[in-house]
Parts: sequence; structure tokens; C-alpha cells
Amino acid sequence: MRLTRKDSIRVLLILLGGTAVNIWGLNWIPLHSLHLSPFWATILFRGCSSAVSLILIRIFCPAALPRFGWGHKPRRVLIALGIVLFLMGPAVFHINYHHFSFTDVAMSFIFALFIGIDEDFFSRGFIYGGLERYGIWFAAIISSIHFGLLHLGNIIWGGQSAAYTLAQAVSAGSFGFLAVALMIFSGSIWVPILMHGLADFPMQFETGAQYTKIVTGGADWLYVVVQMVIYVALGSFLIVLSHPTKRDWLLRQWKLVSQMN
Repeated sequence: MRLTRKDSIRVLLILLGGTAVNIWGLNWIPLHSLHLSPFWATILFRGCSSAVSLILIRIFCPAALPRFGWGHKPRRVLIALGIVLFLMGPAVFHINYHHFSFTDVAMSFIFALFIGIDEDFFSRGFIYGGLERYGIWFAAIISSIHFGLLHLGNIIWGGQSAAYTLAQAVSAGSFGFLAVALMIFSGSIWVPILMHGLADFPMQFETGAQYTKIVTGGADWLYVVVQMVIYVALGSFLIVLSHPTKRDWLLRQWKLVSQMN
């Protein structure tokens, strides 16, 4: 699809304007004056940021609002949840929980989940929803690249090394593409939110020294590239399966290959 000049301006406004609001839109709220613990301060900030994203969605792309339910196809939701557990489960199951109380684990999961709620409301809800009128593939690719680029700011604000942050941006981009695909396939934004929360959950159990060592070090590009290929391939497959005509074509091709063998 070729964008007109008006369309191109609208796309830029969604990407740049939305990013500006998402990053700086809550600075006027004096959250620091509430004297909350880091946990509750983060939960409050993420909650307010999510509310802002919902307002943007309601104003600019209300057609995306139905995805904030659990979809209308339970079978697809279960398949999508199965994919999430298959991909994220091993890292979650291998956490050493012995030195943490149930409260610690629960609060860590809530903390990670609110990261997913905030970032997915914005990237999958508003950015993808605002671009969807220009085509599913266009919206999926651009919103995912945008999501990856947002992580480049961690060089400045996160104290991360350039090598690690660049790899993180590429990884986040492919993760974002799979997240969009899971949302399209299941019809619910809560599936990628759960995946996002589970992906960030193990990091909550790292010590400050461990975390600093990781983010200030180099990048494992072999792992990043392999992960990117898997996420993009799986995401593309899910998007194809989400549309009856393309799905039927894919099934016909599979039957032809099976008959040849």
C-alpha cells in the first residue's frame, strides 16, 4: 500500500507524537512527592501511563478497543497461551525460588506484568492500532521496529553499554513482532501482555550486581539472531493463519506437499 502525503504525516504524528506523550506526558504529575516505595511508585507510574495510552486509543483508534477483552475465539486464545508458556516457561521454571517468600514472588510478577501492561497498551494498543488502517503487515512491522527503537534510550537513561542496548533493541523488535502476531491471532492484547510479563519476570530475581554486569557487558549476537528468526517466522505464520483466505491457501499448499511425499 502506497501512503499519500497526508497518510505519511499521520503515521509520523502517531509514532513521534505518541512517543513524546508516552515518555514525557506524565512528568507533570508529582509522583516523587508521594514518598512511595520503588515498587508502588513504579506500579502507579505504569498504571497512569497505561491510562494515557487507553485515552489515546479511545480518541485516535477506537477500533482497537475490542482487543482489550479476551477475544471471541477461545481455541485461538488457548493456542496462543500455549505458545507463550512454551517460549517463556523454561526461564520462569528455572528461577531459584527457595530464597524468596510467596509475597516476594507475587510482587515480582505483578511488577513485571505492569511493565507488559504499560508497554503493550502503548505499542500494541495505540501504535499498532493507529497504523492498522494501512495494512496489518505494515502496522505489525512498523510498530515492532518502533518498539525496538524505544529501547535505544537505555544507553542514556538505563546506564547500559551501546553493544548490549543495540542487541536489546533488535531482540525487542522481534519480540514485538511476535507479540503483535499473538494479539492478532488470539484477538486479545492480554496474551502478549502475559508473554511480556513472563519475559521480564526472571530479571526481578537478579541482584543489582548481576544486572549491572549484564547490561554493561557485550552482546550475544548468535542468540539474538536465532531468537529473531524464530520470533519473526512464528509471528508471520500466526498472522497468516489469522486470515481465512491466506490460511486456506497455506493449507492447500501443505496438502500438495504431503501428497508429493
